[in-house]
Amino acid sequence: MQMLNKAVNTEVAAESVSDILKTIFIPPCPVVVAALLDEARRPEVDFNKIIRLITGDLGLAASMMKTANSPIFALRNKVETVQTAAAVLGLKNILCIVNGLALKRSLSPDDVSVSMERFWERSNYHATVSTRLARRVPGITREDAYTFGLFHDCGIPILMQRFADYKETLLLANRSARAVWEVETERHGTDHVAVGAMLAHNWHLPELIVKAIRMHHNFEILADTSSSVSDEVRALTAISLLADHLIARFLDVPDEAEWMAHGAAALNYLNFDEEELAELQCDVEEDLNAIRLDRG
Repeated sequence: MQMLNKAVNTEVAAESVSDILKTIFIPPCPVVVAALLDEARRPEVDFNKIIRLITGDLGLAASMMKTANSPIFALRNKVETVQTAAAVLGLKNILCIVNGLALKRSLSPDDVSVSMERFWERSNYHATVSTRLARRVPGITREDAYTFGLFHDCGIPILMQRFADYKETLLLANRSARAVWEVETERHGTDHVAVGAMLAHNWHLPELIVKAIRMHHNFEILADTSSSVSDEVRALTAISLLADHLIARFLDVPDEAEWMAHGAAALNYLNFDEEELAELQCDVEEDLNAIRLDRG
């Protein structure tokens, strides 16, 4: 009887979350992103068409040029055309940039009094650090790590626009020993990982990214290797937590409760020792300082 009641309660909770999600606006996949994704899926990609789509969007073209000329690619000569930038970056990196810019445009609030600058800065940092970590983690591509790092918390700005007191929820969650999604669900009937996964699914991001967004605050999966969760999702979950820690040290701010509770499990899963952690911190600080200088 107890198990039956638990099943019924679970169904009711799922229905409640579904009702809440119906009231939340999930931005549709932007036109340029949809067109680029459609072309990228073709057996024979028309790279000239991709370049035409990019050059038709000034912000996207500028972002591509900026990325190609960044320290990550360490080019001897500066890129001066979109065509050259596209050749340097390659299709996967182009799609990462397109998705990132489209995400920022779609989730920027209409209310100019609501500043999301800190959120976008941290998302950019997280994507950069996740890419750096992926170089040392077998089975995770840098492109997947970057996309996941950029989108992992994309549900936050959506909920921030939906619920006036959501910032207070985040403060409570950061100080609580409970999982962040538990605090969110208790106060709002849903959480940013469910909303973020829905956006990623609607935008046709890879299934790995959708699942990793949905699971990246469920740190029990790092120890429970018997579950159906893939190794790639576990690795991205561990990468996400370690990225938050490295960024906190770079910014000289305290670690959040999640790192204190599960940081050791993340390091153990990734098989990183203290020496590697120190090396990573140096690499990360170099990467993030370059971003700061670029922002002026």
